[in-house]
Amino acid sequence: MYKDKAYPYPEIVTGEQWTVHELFPGDTPTTNNMDNQMTVPLDRECEYCGINHSRMIRRHELGHAKWSPKTKGKLKDTRVEAIEVLEEIRINYLLWRNKLPISELSMCEAVIVHKAKELIESGSISNIILFLMASLWKCSLESKSFGYNSIEWGGEATIIINTINEAIDNKTYSDYRLTEIKYAMDIAFNFHDKLVQKGNSNYYMADKVSFKKVQNLAKQLTIILNQFMEIPNPDEVERKPDTVDVNCLTHNSQEECDEDGDYCDIELTSTEEPGVGPNSNSNLEERMRKTMIDELNYRRSHSTIGRWGEMEIHEPTLSVNLQSRLQNGRDYRPMEYGTNPKYIHRYCTDKKLFKQKNRVYGGTILIDASGSMHFNGQDILEIMQMLPAVTIAMYNGSHLTGDLRIIARNGKRVSQDYLDTYSGGGNVVDGPALNWLATQKPRRIWVSDMHVFGAGRGHDSYNLLSECYSICTKNKIINLKTVEEVKEHSLKLNMV
Repeated sequence: MYKDKAYPYPEIVTGEQWTVHELFPGDTPTTNNMDNQMTVPLDRECEYCGINHSRMIRRHELGHAKWSPKTKGKLKDTRVEAIEVLEEIRINYLLWRNKLPISELSMCEAVIVHKAKELIESGSISNIILFLMASLWKCSLESKSFGYNSIEWGGEATIIINTINEAIDNKTYSDYRLTEIKYAMDIAFNFHDKLVQKGNSNYYMADKVSFKKVQNLAKQLTIILNQFMEIPNPDEVERKPDTVDVNCLTHNSQEECDEDGDYCDIELTSTEEPGVGPNSNSNLEERMRKTMIDELNYRRSHSTIGRWGEMEIHEPTLSVNLQSRLQNGRDYRPMEYGTNPKYIHRYCTDKKLFKQKNRVYGGTILIDASGSMHFNGQDILEIMQMLPAVTIAMYNGSHLTGDLRIIARNGKRVSQDYLDTYSGGGNVVDGPALNWLATQKPRRIWVSDMHVFGAGRGHDSYNLLSECYSICTKNKIINLKTVEEVKEHSLKLNMV
């Protein structure tokens, strides 16, 4: 039996009596330091690739026997997965420091690639973070100084990273999904570095890493994992064959433009049909998606998790009556059908004999009223002249709280003094405000430069912008950058 199987001897490591059980396919290797029980594979080489995966697994579990505590400690506000994955990194690091690195793959390369691709396609950000972190260990023993930049990743991490980079380079998936994956990689590397680096140094690695450090970092990692447990929507993973990045609103998706959209000098044609031109709903959605992805890429290295402020909704008195100046909703027009033949004289021309009331366009417009955005009562009037049935709200905040105010509805608006008094400040409640917009009547328009910020520390974190992106895409919310754009595009969007 001993000739066919390779038994580890944790007794040599700890000086205590242990019981070793054979691990069977499909089970997970474990080391129980409380009861001195170890379950590991006992074979000598892989029947598929010939690599001695099991030797690496046994070495790792012996590391647990020597350095892991008997219990994980109190898990208040801490996910078990966070403790376990950081402890995996710690044990592999200590093995490396003691010249016993995990120098071979612990599973076949094909299995690693398959698992990586599966997570890229359908795994949550949290699962990708955990999978990559569990593979992060060093294997080179050439460096004597233990400088951080002088060593290389082990084989498993290299395979996973190469699989991810291949997907990124080939643009196999949507830009949004690739941004999520890049973020997961940043977080995995960030927490590995925090655990093994010496103090706050970015250049040298610690002589020893305590389990207490694992516990402290696990609390931080838990917050991130909790935020990104959701499985991705397949529509956000797949790259659409006809998806084209649109940098300029005045070009359709078949044309190329070397200029930024703000500087392009080609004029928009006046013959554009609703919903099909460069300023159509689809192209505005494409622009919003591109802006969001650019912002997400900029912020993805943030390891902190932001939170929104508390939002209060206000419905002030709409003291300015605009009914006499709103014409679109009161006009009638001749049509080919109806019950009231008002325009008999048109029979010999266009046969539009019947009197029909104009469609009253509306929807809901949410305006970011922070310091970077500017608008006034005249702007509201001009919008309502095009969209008489529109509801307009604005939001902003300061420190830990924010407010959403209904400033126009049913042909009335607040006074200019009210707008002047309550405009300005910070964002703080972009997410809650968008959630409110998602419950309102379509078309839903969000007027913002998309520089969203939450409350307190981590106010500009990746998760906040990611949440805004998700709310917009799930609820068909269109972003326009300025109030001037609202006046230019809102009616067209409502006519789709």
